[in-house]
This record gives sequence, C-alpha cells and structure tokens, in this order.
Amino acid sequence: MQINFQQLRSIMKESGIPVYRDSAPTTAVYPYIVYEFVNETHKRTSNKVIKSLPLYQIAVITDGTESDYEPLKEAFNAHGVSYDMFFGIPYDENDDTITQFITNVRCVQ
Repeated sequence: MQINFQQLRSIMKESGIPVYRDSAPTTAVYPYIVYEFVNETHKRTSNKVIKSLPLYQIAVITDGTESDYEPLKEAFNAHGVSYDMFFGIPYDENDDTITQFITNVRCVQ
C-alpha cells in the first residue's frame, strides 16, 4: 500500500515506540525510533512529474534485541505498509552496546 509521509509518522507512533526525526534527545529511553529522509525519485509521464516518491530510513535504536522492533513491524503489517527487510548494526554509545535495526519505506506525495 502506498502511504504519504503523515500516514507513515502516524503508523510509527501507533507502535507505541517514541518517534524522532533525524536524532533523539540525549534523555531518550531505549527503544526509540529515529527516521530520516534519504532520497526522492519521481514518476514521470510525458516529461512531467506526476508523483514524488520520498524514501525514509527508519531505525529502531535499542540496547535490547530484535524483539524490540516487533511493535513497529506489527503496525506496518496492520496497515499494509511495504518496508524493506530489517537489518541490525551494532555500535557503542556512552560505553553501552546499542543496536540500530534499520528498514526503509518509500512514501508517495
């Protein structure tokens, strides 16, 4: 299902996980979602742009396991949102081991 940016934000919030754009405050408690704009493609007809299709990267940041992104998957699946496979990237933050579980969602404008 194609969704617009506002629908994407609403669906992410339905997961019950706090949602931030670009970065979270230092007081944020794990897990939380950070999303950011990645790029935009266009659907064209006769050299005219008929739709803009922005891509957003969505990361569930956690000090836990992959079960922490299940509420987001459930919200996406309940609304028929098409999303890429999640993949995890571990890193250190303030001497804690943190994992970003990342996916991408293309919206329509």
